[in-house]
Amino acid sequence: MAEYGSTKTEGSANSCAFFGEGVTFKGTITAPERIVVHGTVEGDVVARELLVGPTGTIKGNVRVDQADVQGKILQNIEARVCLSLRKTGRIEGAATYGEIEIEKGGVLSGEVSSLSGNEKGDKKSDNVRVSSPPIAFDAIRSAAAPDTRRDEVEKTAAKK
Repeated sequence: MAEYGSTKTEGSANSCAFFGEGVTFKGTITAPERIVVHGTVEGDVVARELLVGPTGTIKGNVRVDQADVQGKILQNIEARVCLSLRKTGRIEGAATYGEIEIEKGGVLSGEVSSLSGNEKGDKKSDNVRVSSPPIAFDAIRSAAAPDTRRDEVEKTAAKK
């Protein structure tokens, strides 16, 4: 059987726990390989891989090697290898990761810390606190910066 943080597995490589949209599960889930959540899980999750779909919500702590978050995680997550937070994803709690990828629009609200490169997964001391409320960076514009789109429209109109 695979364990969180291990690379060896016994049994089926296709082992997967799937929670569909509209399904609510209450309790702790431990899976040898992959967990896919499109519904709601109220409890802790332990696996090698996790996919939280756009309609998925986990209300519990998560410990995985790899996570792809398109929905919500409303407590802490530890992704030892890679944490991918997609544009529709939201994490409200501490996030610890080996590597991290956050798409534009993804929201991470909580303490963020990176794992060191050693096998033990000891945390680095350079923790960062993400401020709340989240900011949509694509909507930020400097007050001193000219509105280039408006300037281009005015120049085009003046040429005619």
